[in-house]
Amino acid sequence: MSIAALLNAFPQSSSDPDLTLRTFEAVLKDIPAQAVIEAAERFMSGLVPQQSDTFAPSPAKLAIEARRIADLLPYRGKESLSKPRPYFYQEPKAGEKVRMGFKMAVLSASFGRANGADMVMEAHKRGLEDIVALGQSWGVPVPEELWAQLGKTAA
Repeated sequence: MSIAALLNAFPQSSSDPDLTLRTFEAVLKDIPAQAVIEAAERFMSGLVPQQSDTFAPSPAKLAIEARRIADLLPYRGKESLSKPRPYFYQEPKAGEKVRMGFKMAVLSASFGRANGADMVMEAHKRGLEDIVALGQSWGVPVPEELWAQLGKTAA
């Protein structure tokens, strides 16, 4: 019925309306009826982008729109995704900037050394004191604040 209503809404260019209906039915046979009905209604209402406002869509054009709608049908009525939580930047805690800056300097010093990155990773697993020792062995200057965090004085 939707196809007949669609064809009646536009001037006919076919001399055999029965053949035209059979062609539409053959092209649309595997598409859910709900999608075909909605696609026909969208064409009759002029809601399909770049459609002719003078002539009925071809069977292929109607099938494309109906398939697009059919792809959307499973998502109707489902709850929409929740709004993303805002991300708030947190300033690093006291001393974190100094520790991270030193660790980055040690990592930079590891480039070009055989297994340097692996050595940094292992020292990191063992703790800050080992990172400091590795950095010192590679000539990376240790900030005074970092010595204070470790409870030691510069060596």
